[in-house]
Amino acid sequence: MIKKLDILVIQSFLRPFLPTFLVMILFFLMQMVWMYIDDLAGRGIEWYYILELLFYWSAGVLPIALPISVLLSSLTTFGTFGENNELAAMKSAGIPLFRIMRPLIVFIFFLSIGAFLFYNFVIPVANLKSEALVRNISKQKPALNIRQGIFNADIENYSIKVGNKTGEDGNNLENIIIYDHTDNSGNTKMTIAKTGLMAITEDSRYMEIFLYDGHAYEEVKAKTRQEREKKPFIKASFDEAIIRFDLRQFQTGDLRESNSRTFYMMNVNQLDHAADSLINLTNWVKDEFAKNFSDKYYFSQVTLDTAKPQHVNPTILANLESMAMKKRAVENALRLARSNTEFLNQKIEEYDWRERNITRHFLEWHKKFSLSIACFVLFFIGAPLGAIIRKGGIGMPVVISFLVFITYHIINTSFEKTGREMVIEPWAAVWIGTLILAPFGFLLTYKAATDSSILNSEFYTKIVRFVVSLFKRKKDKASA
Repeated sequence: MIKKLDILVIQSFLRPFLPTFLVMILFFLMQMVWMYIDDLAGRGIEWYYILELLFYWSAGVLPIALPISVLLSSLTTFGTFGENNELAAMKSAGIPLFRIMRPLIVFIFFLSIGAFLFYNFVIPVANLKSEALVRNISKQKPALNIRQGIFNADIENYSIKVGNKTGEDGNNLENIIIYDHTDNSGNTKMTIAKTGLMAITEDSRYMEIFLYDGHAYEEVKAKTRQEREKKPFIKASFDEAIIRFDLRQFQTGDLRESNSRTFYMMNVNQLDHAADSLINLTNWVKDEFAKNFSDKYYFSQVTLDTAKPQHVNPTILANLESMAMKKRAVENALRLARSNTEFLNQKIEEYDWRERNITRHFLEWHKKFSLSIACFVLFFIGAPLGAIIRKGGIGMPVVISFLVFITYHIINTSFEKTGREMVIEPWAAVWIGTLILAPFGFLLTYKAATDSSILNSEFYTKIVRFVVSLFKRKKDKASA
């Protein structure tokens, strides 16, 4: 009897779960296709590459499709039990709600383990393969990969950041920053420009960026302290310049090849190792900058014998004889101050970028585990909620499921965004949404197990009548 009941519950759950899961994957997959349809269409790419890309994208949308499928299926299953009086029959036979839910709890447990393993080992590979396919398919149009507001390191030895892209093909660029790492000395060479134009040569071997109204900076590695004081870096201004990038690294016969790996292409162990390496590198860069900066700018105290302070005017400019020397000293001081301010601002942006990169690694690490827990939490919301409302089918369960999932998704997205901005800790940004909904799941499970009428209209009518009677009594006393 009990085994038949377990089989019945699992079969009743799988009937809506499998089609719902496939429909959700297809729904979110269409969003991915719609996002890149203009960039992939008309490329002359073989059809099997497109199918392979869709397969990898379908694996990537599983973290969104699985929780909502669990929520909707559990709500529909127990709502149908309640609507057909099967739930009442089970309880009248002495079977409590937790015993009815037990086979699904075991099923969700193994499903959560499988979801974690899939998220940890399969999805990173799928993300890597899909990114490689998109990058190689779009090799004749790098504007697809050079996105607004983020640094792009697809081209070897260069980091490119574009503030805005306009034009029909997105080749008109604004607020351009290019770091040159060809000498492996860090961010010592930088070029910035207000506007630019990106184009590909006819043989597709080079990408050319025409820069307009910009500056080029190069940090000079001086050997002595005196040299560092005179020329800390070189600055050159230009009205028009051109930078040519070699694209032969993208010209490969196999569109599946990839040479880069980012945080969303790593499993838990790789994220741990990468985060530790980034933290150590960031600390080393900060220490080196502090050491070099303290050596470059220092205050020295001279002795009375060498300085003869009785002939030194406390006002520095008063010690210069001619007005031309005073003017030159002021101009040099202002120039150095402006240059050093720009240099420090660039360093601040670099440190901020490094910290954000480390934060994204920790966010992705916690997200590997949050999917499994989210499936459990949403199951304990959907199952008791279905037992309370006692409605099956695709009407009210679908509406309630989407309302609950949208609430969960908005909370998660909002807190994850604050985590990316480093307002809160990465673990809090990922887990707060689940921690907020978990008490509701326990409350609904308790109410369903005790046959609560929490969603019965008569229950709320009694509450309203009670509140109205209280106000009426208070008004009668006041009038008396």
